[in-house]
Amino acid sequence: MFVLRSLSVAIALSVAAVALPTSHVDFQKSVAESLRSPPTGWVKDASEKVDKDAASITLKMHLVNQDMDKFHEHAMNIATPGHALYGQHMSHEEILAMIAPAQESSDLVMQWLANDIASPKAKIQRKGDYVTITASVSTIEKLLDAEYEVFVKSGTKEKTLRTLSYSLPDALKDHVDMVQPTTFFGLKHLRSTISEHHPITEAELKVHIGATSAVTGCTGTRITPTCLANLYNFTSAKTQTAGLLGIAGFLEEYAIKADYTTFLNNNAYFSNKGKSFTCTTVNGGTCPSSPAGVEANLDVQYAGSISSNVPNTYYSTAGRGQWLGSGSNTNEPYLEFLNYLLALPDSALPNTLSISYGDDEATVPLSYATAGCNLFSQLGARGVSILVSSGDSGVGDTCTVGGKPQFTTAFPAACPWITSVGGTTGNSPEAAWSGGGGGFSEIFGRPSYQNATVNNWLATDTTHAAVTKYFNASGRAYPDISAQATNFVITVGGSSTSVSGTSCSAPTTAGIIQLLNSGRIAAGKKGLGFLNPWLYNTASAGFTDIRSGKITGCGGSISGAGFSAVSGWDPATGLGTPNYGKLVEFATSTP
Repeated sequence: MFVLRSLSVAIALSVAAVALPTSHVDFQKSVAESLRSPPTGWVKDASEKVDKDAASITLKMHLVNQDMDKFHEHAMNIATPGHALYGQHMSHEEILAMIAPAQESSDLVMQWLANDIASPKAKIQRKGDYVTITASVSTIEKLLDAEYEVFVKSGTKEKTLRTLSYSLPDALKDHVDMVQPTTFFGLKHLRSTISEHHPITEAELKVHIGATSAVTGCTGTRITPTCLANLYNFTSAKTQTAGLLGIAGFLEEYAIKADYTTFLNNNAYFSNKGKSFTCTTVNGGTCPSSPAGVEANLDVQYAGSISSNVPNTYYSTAGRGQWLGSGSNTNEPYLEFLNYLLALPDSALPNTLSISYGDDEATVPLSYATAGCNLFSQLGARGVSILVSSGDSGVGDTCTVGGKPQFTTAFPAACPWITSVGGTTGNSPEAAWSGGGGGFSEIFGRPSYQNATVNNWLATDTTHAAVTKYFNASGRAYPDISAQATNFVITVGGSSTSVSGTSCSAPTTAGIIQLLNSGRIAAGKKGLGFLNPWLYNTASAGFTDIRSGKITGCGGSISGAGFSAVSGWDPATGLGTPNYGKLVEFATSTP
């Protein structure tokens, strides 16, 4: 039994109305986070001028959670078959009651804000783990001893307003563990930047239709739902209607229902040609009928077509607001999205979630990565199976971190509380796709469910001996599993298009996992929730081992960079690709 705390209730406060502790606190500041330079690919845009008195920022301060280690142990037990707590998923209220910040943390932050914010226009809200401040850029700069500047992503028109350094009072050191938007520049979609996407011509389609292959439907160099159904053995899957599959959407990527209908009419494997999806807005997102997003359409078309007749929801999450004139620079979208999901009632929470967005782990502030990963652990404890693309840069583009040669890893793919999905290509047999992300986290330690498997690879594999010094062998290893990542046929703007990347792998596996979850729900059982303890033990034999190919990277800066697919788990393809026919046996036999 958990005792609920009142922190789950939103309290909207003006600075003048804050009830303050009577004791005096010294709010002397020191630097909390700083970057020597913006992340790779971002440069300062000196030509862009911002009226910092008129433009506003919505700033979120995360209060330190209590007993997070205790919660993580509890969440791992919930996900471990054979444990007494297995499958006893928690409500949001139960989680809050276990990890709610101390009242002292909230009181100190509110006292500091009242002391340091002079603007009567500033708005402060305290809710759950967060204190949110909406104020002018100039007010936030004074509060944090920061300088916000405009940065542009090289080769694009994408701009953001960020600071390379900010300070917090020393008195808040043990009470606040994240402040954003500050030093985090955001995520990118994990669609291949090597092959990107291109329209499929009529001639190519005719060659595709007339070709032969070792796997039915995998003709030529085109991947369709029929190909995947035969390759991953879900041709015998029963039509499912129970449960809910969620697809994450960011960066103004819009999933278009007309394209979805065209895709299903041309490519559906199941009898789900009349199926659609629900678009749900988060953080002020929108659901327009155009323009079509390549990433968004890819994600909904494959997750949706594979998941039979299970309802699907596309979460259109805003978070790249305008700041010119009197506009606002809204908070980055990722934490907004995760907190939105966590607060949903059980009846509205997806059983499976597909995410095809991320970035280099080295570009993500430690405080942000930790906060995001903790939210994933809470979603898993609530019963959500989370599939995340492993990335499209192999072991990194430049492979330089802090001025030294090192393989680079991806966030959130390297978070131990999600299931990371690498990439394969070909089908007779499948092989590791060279661009698929994989490796070992520099910030998250190896979780217990991986110990035996990864230790075996470290001890017996001979292919990585020359590159050992370039990765952290004690870190969380990824990917966990893999799936096809190249030459997927999708519909964009009414026309057939080919796209590659682990953005293809995540929705593919999410659709298959949803079939498992839906089957369990229809049988009166709960969904699988956080998958990894189940995958590495009970269900490990439900994957086809990939033993050829190699992920690469580093642009020639490190000789032999990458990891090879070998017998057993490896950091190129994980446990391998799914065999639904075997996995469904494990899923139905698990209590």
